[in-house]
Amino acid sequence: MTTSEIGNNVVFKKQLGLNYEIDQKYVGLKMKENNILSFNFRVPGALKDEIESYFKRFKMGEPILVDIGGTGDMRCEFKGLSPVLKNKDKMDSYFISATLQEDKQYNPLEEEKCETCSGCGFH
Repeated sequence: MTTSEIGNNVVFKKQLGLNYEIDQKYVGLKMKENNILSFNFRVPGALKDEIESYFKRFKMGEPILVDIGGTGDMRCEFKGLSPVLKNKDKMDSYFISATLQEDKQYNPLEEEKCETCSGCGFH
């Protein structure tokens, strides 16, 4: 992939290398006030449980990095997860939304950094 190409995947990155990668065809993004981002997933049942279990690992305010199509990591904080809703019109289609807040000014204190950090992207 050249530097001008944007990939097809969205990667969510939790500290310690716990990443979740999904094809962007399943992801919608809405920007709201105060740098709030709503990642809306419309997925088949096979992906519903993966998404829900991944985001349930986060605590409110926990840092998360998001890379959309290989454009670089965007620093955010986890704000919440919606309940899973079944699409009434389609047999095996579900909706779930993860709310994040983009952190434009994040600068960790020295004591917040990983003791074994080797460029994990969170610091």
